[in-house]
Amino acid sequence: MTTSPAPARELVLKVRDLSVTFSTSRGEVEAVRNVSLDVAAGETLAIVGESGSGKSTLVACVNRLLADNGRISGGTIMLDDLDLTAASEKRMTAIRGNRIGLVPQDPMTNLNPVMKIGAQIVEALEVHGLAKGQAARTEAVRLLGEAGISDAEARFHQYPHEFSGGMRQRVLIAMALACRPEVLLADEPTSALDVTVQRLVLDQMGQLASELGAAVLLITHDLALAAERADRVAVMYRGEIVETGPAAELIADPQHEYTRRLLAAAPGMAGAKVASVRPAAENLLEMTGAIKRYRIRGRRDPFLAVDNVDLVIPRGQTVAIVGESGSGKSTTARLALRLEDADGGSVRYRGTDISTLRGKELMAFRRSVQPVFQNPYGSLDPRYTIGQVVAEPLRVHKIGDAATRRKAVTELLDQVALPASFADRYPHELSGGQRQRVAIARALALNPELVVMDEAVSALDVLVQEQILDLMVSLQEELGLSYLFISHDLAVVRLVAHQVYVMNAGQIVESGDPDTIFRSPREEYTKQLIAAIPGHTLTAA
Repeated sequence: MTTSPAPARELVLKVRDLSVTFSTSRGEVEAVRNVSLDVAAGETLAIVGESGSGKSTLVACVNRLLADNGRISGGTIMLDDLDLTAASEKRMTAIRGNRIGLVPQDPMTNLNPVMKIGAQIVEALEVHGLAKGQAARTEAVRLLGEAGISDAEARFHQYPHEFSGGMRQRVLIAMALACRPEVLLADEPTSALDVTVQRLVLDQMGQLASELGAAVLLITHDLALAAERADRVAVMYRGEIVETGPAAELIADPQHEYTRRLLAAAPGMAGAKVASVRPAAENLLEMTGAIKRYRIRGRRDPFLAVDNVDLVIPRGQTVAIVGESGSGKSTTARLALRLEDADGGSVRYRGTDISTLRGKELMAFRRSVQPVFQNPYGSLDPRYTIGQVVAEPLRVHKIGDAATRRKAVTELLDQVALPASFADRYPHELSGGQRQRVAIARALALNPELVVMDEAVSALDVLVQEQILDLMVSLQEELGLSYLFISHDLAVVRLVAHQVYVMNAGQIVESGDPDTIFRSPREEYTKQLIAAIPGHTLTAA
């Protein structure tokens, strides 16, 4: 398909006939083939496509940060009049972070865990000669506030592990915008963010593009976000651009079959529910008056992360918690998993207070309640093959022998739409979405009663997300599984949940069935969450 040109503005980034080849144990793999695109000053071009389509590889090429086994095998990448494919490493070091800003997908592995947040931003400012000393510290605090982090003065002195996933991503955005780059590469920059912060961040990116003339290359699997935020959209499939054009036109009248598939799979507020109606059942987990406090560096009083929360998960149902980053959703999930002990109230599983469990009883609880965490990059051991990762719970709980475990791994991979051959691969050989499917397979290995899914589909493209949501529902119907589903994606929550709890500042502010909450929300906070959903005005119509 012919690539449509950028608007009649100065072209900042010009990619022509770009091809990328990786050397693997299975031979040469061409991950990107003959890709051409333009991004003009002040323009946002969104690239959408499923996991593994080549989107992030394209971004890595622009910044010349391909993996060691990858090479640009053809084409050019022009930044103004400079061919980046021919630039020296010394030249690229000067360009990265200065002329080209990057907001990467994974916030935890891109922040130094032993450096305070403020020091990392100060370092970025000083390296590029923007500010030094006290001026750099003042600017760093300002950037944190601009990125939507409250109490920026205190947060300046904290470490990455003291931030939620969404807050860590906002730090990376602050660092990327610090140098006011000509090109901003945003690789799934809001996949870890709740919808209200997502709107704030994307507003800032749009303002940057408008005021400073920066060209924004936005990589996303969220078609509604792409349609709402980009001037143009390019659809990528198996390493090629198969369709591109103005965002509104492409979404309204897609020409390529793959684009139509992506649109059909995207969840919307008016989409068909996949969760079946289920009658009230006995309660599997009950949280009553739960309280959790944390001591935070730089603050005298403890931070109240969970404040008198009451929550019930009936057997065989999906209960969702929605709310902004830092609202207490993930802490509530950790209490349910007994990864944290409540400071007040109780968490009861099958009528037993889980804080009293010890020895074999605690092991049995761990087997019955399994997690799937938010970060598919940090939750898989890089030293293990995928087969070893999935089989690990079986080994720990001494279930089966080597042969039966291998068979179980094959069946579990098939359940999450991965081929059996993946058992011999390592996590670094998989895309983010593929890694998350592995994490889900691992959680299912012990046939749990309750699966706690903490933003478990936020890293997945819409096609894989659709498969996982359908899988969740089919397993629930087949096995009677219960889910605690933590998400900032209200459109997804509406599709799968039987009961929704809206959380704000550690408290449950509203609860009920999803259709009632999303069509007739009582609380102003809930209304704000719904209004911030990308494409809400279209999908809710």
